Amino acid sequence: MAHLMLGKILEGVSDVKKDGAAYLLPEELDANVFVALGQEVLQVARLSRVEPGGDVVVLVTQKGERFYFPPEQIIGIRFGAPQRPSRGSAGFSR
Repeated sequence: MAHLMLGKILEGVSDVKKDGAAYLLPEELDANVFVALGQEVLQVARLSRVEPGGDVVVLVTQKGERFYFPPEQIIGIRFGAPQRPSRGSAGFSR
């Protein structure tokens, strides 16, 4: 299985900033990474920092959680704007 080229993808996203070997992702970007764990896929949501390396990729979330995975297990990344609540009512009617 070919692994995802994280560095090349992150360099192509306009809001992502490079800081040394790490990529900084703003909270508004709503970035999620998908990691293959055998027959299951783990989603790491709300990334703030990605540090691709030779043997290990470090994923840091907005909450400060750190995840370490081999690069060949990273199978996807999703970017999207967070859903904003509509300006509708709060459930009250007249």
